[in-house]
Amino acid sequence: MGMYRMDIATVARIHTLGYILEPVKVRFKKSIKMDMLNITLDASEDESKMLPRWLARILQANGIVDVQEQDMGIELLRALSREKIAGEQLTAIRHDFYIGLKEFISRQVANRDRLMVSLQDIVTLRLKKIMDYSGKLRATTSSITPEIEQRLSVEEKALFRALYDAVSMFRGYMLDGSVEEAKLEKGG
Repeated sequence: MGMYRMDIATVARIHTLGYILEPVKVRFKKSIKMDMLNITLDASEDESKMLPRWLARILQANGIVDVQEQDMGIELLRALSREKIAGEQLTAIRHDFYIGLKEFISRQVANRDRLMVSLQDIVTLRLKKIMDYSGKLRATTSSITPEIEQRLSVEEKALFRALYDAVSMFRGYMLDGSVEEAKLEKGG
């Protein structure tokens, strides 16, 4: 793997920070006035506002707001259905699909097992397709195409690049006889 590439966990952690900072729409279940730690919040019952996701989750856990966002369980089932219907084609998912899904599953109690089975199914389907694309890529082009890149989550992009690097090094070794030559070719 090239020296400039980040591992999947690091990429996911960085993007998770961005995810929890994103604004989400909330509806207040009760009035609140708060001025603490440079956070000022003044809202009436039934009022809607945009708040950072991390703050919305805290207020939701304390029964103060309802977070109004797409149900990730439904989004998972839709994505899984699209992936199955698409056959060998890789369908597009949001760049933060797995980040949102993992956060959603962590808050579930009743449906966690069912959600984990569906998550495993979509990961397996997409992993097969990504591995197929990364293996074919080197023969046709020198890097990930924008068409493929826009269909991948941030974790899948990191995986794709790592697979691409590994396939390139393997081909370099097999065809040119040297892993070092393959590393130099990639700048690693």
